[in-house]
Amino acid sequence: MNWKWLILVFAIACSSNDPTPYQKAKKGRGYDDRKEDDIRISNFRANSYTKIPEARLYAEFHAIENCRTEAGRYANILDIFDRTEAKEITRTTGSAFGPTYYGGYGMYPYYSRYSSFGVGASFNTISTDTWNETLVYPNIDVFYTCETKVYRPKVMFREVPAEEMKHLVKDLKGGLQVEKVVADSPNRTVLDDDDIILRANGARIDRVYELIHMFNDQSRQVKIEFLREGQKKTAIMKSDDVTNFISEAENKIIAEACKKKEIKENKLCKN
Repeated sequence: MNWKWLILVFAIACSSNDPTPYQKAKKGRGYDDRKEDDIRISNFRANSYTKIPEARLYAEFHAIENCRTEAGRYANILDIFDRTEAKEITRTTGSAFGPTYYGGYGMYPYYSRYSSFGVGASFNTISTDTWNETLVYPNIDVFYTCETKVYRPKVMFREVPAEEMKHLVKDLKGGLQVEKVVADSPNRTVLDDDDIILRANGARIDRVYELIHMFNDQSRQVKIEFLREGQKKTAIMKSDDVTNFISEAENKIIAEACKKKEIKENKLCKN
């Protein structure tokens, strides 16, 4: 009898395969906070047994929790970045087991853009003692500020990389291409689909959150410079108060998060 084989099978069977719970980061797994200038970042990193949407939910919930408990405000989520990592490993006994994860989401409901790179993972299994397995480690960043009121231009953007932009503008930065102007947007007569925004309030921008961050209770309008059919133009981009929409969206996130056993006793779940 191959005792080494039996010991290895027993070790695999007994190892923890629980997803990372909602917790302050321990050994790099859980939620953490950092700042870039005046923008806050809620991060959630997880083990390979955690699904990407669950990690995203925890990162969003942590941002909301911070704003509502620390400042009594809403989480003005500017953008979400999926920095999930995939690692291929080789196992040496038994059959492959475990879930299959798929990432990639649609437009983020706060009238900003969810910057998902998309991650897919599956197990390559064969009935021998060796197989390759791709492990996916969710890593989600939520960029946000805490505000009493939230404003949005109600425009969907695509980030255009510098490699594409160099054929249009002689510089080393990218830009923001208009993908869709929402029907009730205050900018429906200002912007057209495919317009490319280069500057906002005089600053060169190439990330969605840089533009969205400029709209607030003290600054509801932003002067932009953009390209339309190769011609540079200027305009004033306006914003609407979407605080009620944000409140409803946050309540849905809270309700979903509160279904988790480690969160259901959280103060936000009792309101």
